[in-house]
Amino acid sequence: MKKIPVLLSRYLISITFPAILFLAGSHYLTAQSLSLSAVSDMARIFEDGYRLPPLYDTLILYGIRGETISGQVAIMAKKSVTGITVKIGALRNETTGSEIPSGSVTWNFVGSVPLTKNTPNQPPDVLSRTAPARFPDYLSDEKVTDLKSKSIRSVWITITIPENTEEGTYNCRLSASDGKEEQYLPLAVNIYPLTLPSERHLKVVEWHNTSGFGRFHGIKEKYSKEWFDMLGKYAENMVAHRQNIFQVPMDNIEIERTESGELIFDFMNFDRISEVFWNTGKMDYLETGFLANFGKDAWFSTEIILRDFRVRDALSKETFTLKGAEVVPYLLPAFESHLREKGWINKTLFHIRDEPSVHNAVAWKEMSQYIHKYAPDLVRIDAIETTFLLDDIEIAVPKLDHFATWYDSYKEWKLKGNELWFYTVGIYQGSRFPDKTIDMPLIDSRIMHWINYKYDASGYLHWGYNQWNDDPFNDTGEHIGDGWHVYPSKEGVLNSLRWEQMRNGIQDYEYLWMLENKTSVLKAYLGSRFSWIDPKQRGKEIASQVVKGFADHTDDPETLLNARNQIIKEILSFDASPGLFIQTNPCEGSIITSGSTVEVLGWTDPGTTIIVNGKELPVSVQGLFLEQFQLTAERNSIIVHAAGPEGKKEIKRTFVIKSTPK
Repeated sequence: MKKIPVLLSRYLISITFPAILFLAGSHYLTAQSLSLSAVSDMARIFEDGYRLPPLYDTLILYGIRGETISGQVAIMAKKSVTGITVKIGALRNETTGSEIPSGSVTWNFVGSVPLTKNTPNQPPDVLSRTAPARFPDYLSDEKVTDLKSKSIRSVWITITIPENTEEGTYNCRLSASDGKEEQYLPLAVNIYPLTLPSERHLKVVEWHNTSGFGRFHGIKEKYSKEWFDMLGKYAENMVAHRQNIFQVPMDNIEIERTESGELIFDFMNFDRISEVFWNTGKMDYLETGFLANFGKDAWFSTEIILRDFRVRDALSKETFTLKGAEVVPYLLPAFESHLREKGWINKTLFHIRDEPSVHNAVAWKEMSQYIHKYAPDLVRIDAIETTFLLDDIEIAVPKLDHFATWYDSYKEWKLKGNELWFYTVGIYQGSRFPDKTIDMPLIDSRIMHWINYKYDASGYLHWGYNQWNDDPFNDTGEHIGDGWHVYPSKEGVLNSLRWEQMRNGIQDYEYLWMLENKTSVLKAYLGSRFSWIDPKQRGKEIASQVVKGFADHTDDPETLLNARNQIIKEILSFDASPGLFIQTNPCEGSIITSGSTVEVLGWTDPGTTIIVNGKELPVSVQGLFLEQFQLTAERNSIIVHAAGPEGKKEIKRTFVIKSTPK
C-alpha cells in the first residue's frame, strides 16, 4: 500500500491506494486507441473537446452515508472506435474488507442535444459555449457507443452510499473496452462517518405533467394501471433527487350535477394520484393546480378570473361547462373537508394564479381573498412578480432576480411569520443569476440551493420537470431546455446533468443544515446564558465562500468542494475534545475598516485554555469567554487556540480589511 497525493479539480487529497491501480491507469499505457481521464462532474465535456476542463489520472469522489454522489470520466479516441462499453469493479475498502454493493453504482454515457440559440440576457463570457453547437445534457440508456477519431464521450458515474457503509476509502477500477483493447482508470470513494438526513429540510417542487404518456411511453388510457405505474416511476425519480413536494391539478376532481342541481365532487382520482407520491415515503407536501386564469390578454391582462369546470349531468351522463362562480363556493369547502379527512390539510399548498405582476396585482388580491373566504385553512402559494400582494399570501415565490432586487421587502414580510421561496425561469432572468438553461454553467444548477441557505429561502419551485415539446432530444424549445430536467424514454425518464447537479445542491443544503443542527443542539444544551448563539451564522459564512451575492457566485468547482469539505470538517469537530464554539460580530468575510473592532464570543469545556490572537482569555464556570480585537490589513484574522486535557483545536475567522482614507 502506498500513500499518494492526488489532484482533482485542483483540490489536493491524500488517499491510500494499492499501487497496482496507478500502474494500470490509462495514462501510463502507450499506443492506445482509447484513453480515460477523470473530470469534474461540474463541467460539461463537449464531444469535439471544446474548452476541455482539466484531466486527471484518478477519479476521486467523497461523500457521507445516505448520500448520492456523482463523478465523470472522459473517454477520448485517437482514431475511430466502435462497440465501446464500460465496466466498474467492486468498490472495496482494503482495510476492512467491506464493499459498496454493486447495485449502488451505476454509469451512463452522456448524450448531447443541439442548441441553435443561446440564453438571452446573459453575457457571452458566462455561457458554456456559443450556439449553434451540441451540448451534453442527458444520461443515455445506451450501454454501447462508437467514437469518431479525436472525439470524446463522457461517462457519468452515480453512487448511492448505503446508510450502513463503514467510513474509509473504497477503491476499484473503471474500464472501457471495444472488445480488442481495454483501458483502466482508478476510482476511489472516501466515505466520512456522517449520515445525510433522510428527512428533507428544503422544500422543492418540479412541476410535471402526464400529457406525454401516450406519445413517449405508449400509454393511451388515463388512470389505467400502466398510467399509474408510469406515474410511480416519475415519483421515484423525483424523490431520488430529493424533491419532496408534488403537484396534482384540480382537473383530477370529477364533478357531477344531480337532478336537483346539487354538485357532487368525486376525489377518487385526485386521491389515487396523491397516493402514488405519498407512498414513496419521501414526499412532505401536496401542491394543487390553479383555480383562476388571466383574462383574454393572458399574462398581460389586468383581469384574473375563475376558470371554468367540466361537469357531468347525473341523468344524461353528458358533460357540459359551468362557470367558476357556480362551482368554487361549493368545491372549496368540500375540498378542504376532504383534505382534513385524509389527514392532508396541513400538508397542502394551494395555488391561485401563477405569476401575477403589478398590472394585475389588484385583481389577484381580490381573487385570493375570494378563494380564502371559502377555504380559510388552505395555505396559499404562488410564483409572484410583485411585492404588492404580500398581504394575501402565506408562501411567496418570487423569481430569483426579483428576490434579489426586493430582498429587504421580502425579509420584512417573512419576519411576520410568512414563508419565502424563489423560482427560476431561465430566459427571463437578469444577467448572471444562476440559471438552468442548457448553455449556462452546470454548476449553476447546484449553487442555487446554497442561495436557498444563505438567504433563508426555505423552498424552490421550478416549472420544468418534463414540459416536453414534440422532440426534446433535437429541439430544446423556446426556453432552451429549461422546460425539462428529464428526458423521455419508453420505460420512464432519463436524468439530465442539470437534474443530477440540482440533487447534489440539495444535498449540499442538507450539509449546511447538519452544521446548523449541531449548533442548535449545543445552544439548547447550554441554556439561556448562550441565547446569543445564532445556529445559522456559521453555515452562512461558509455558504458565502460559494455565493457572495445573488448574481455574484463562483463558477469554480474547487471553491464549492472546499466549502463542502469545510462543512464536514466542522461537523466532525463538534464531537472532538475539547468542545469549542465561537461566533464573531461581524461575521467572517465581512468588509471592515482597518482598526475596527471585532467581537469574539465563545464557549468551551471547563478546564480548557483559550488563547485568541495571542491573548489568553478568562473562561467562566459555564464555559463562556468573550473579548474584542482590532484588526488591520496586516492582521485580518481572529485565531482561537483551545487546549484541554484531551486535545487541542484551532479556529480561524478571516475578514476583508478596507484601508482608511488618508
